[in-house]
Amino acid sequence: EFARNVLSLEGANSTEFAPETPHPVIDVMEEQKKILRMGGTMRLGAYPCNLKEGSLALGAYGKKEISERHRHRYEFNNSYRDIFEKHGMVFSGIYREGNLLEIMELNNHPWFVAVQFHPEFKSKPVDV
Repeated sequence: EFARNVLSLEGANSTEFAPETPHPVIDVMEEQKKILRMGGTMRLGAYPCNLKEGSLALGAYGKKEISERHRHRYEFNNSYRDIFEKHGMVFSGIYREGNLLEIMELNNHPWFVAVQFHPEFKSKPVDV
């Protein structure tokens, strides 16, 4: 939505839903593009994520490095990172080893936070 309506990238989408999109802002992980049989190729398990100073994510977690679980094979396409940042999107959580976006947030919004991982895999209703 942000890519289409704020950045004016007509047809921007995920290649999971629109393989021929002119703007693949969400795409298959680069190392998996040549794999024909996708079975067993997901990014699975817990990975560390470094949080940006002053971010909503850091305020919510209260620590600079977190670990969250993943179950996916699509990622944010880093070739769009600069244009997203120029228009107010903050990449507040990064998996440094692969330079992968884990958390993004809108800088002028009270709580627009999007995550690549599944926080529900590790959260419990009694953990506050």
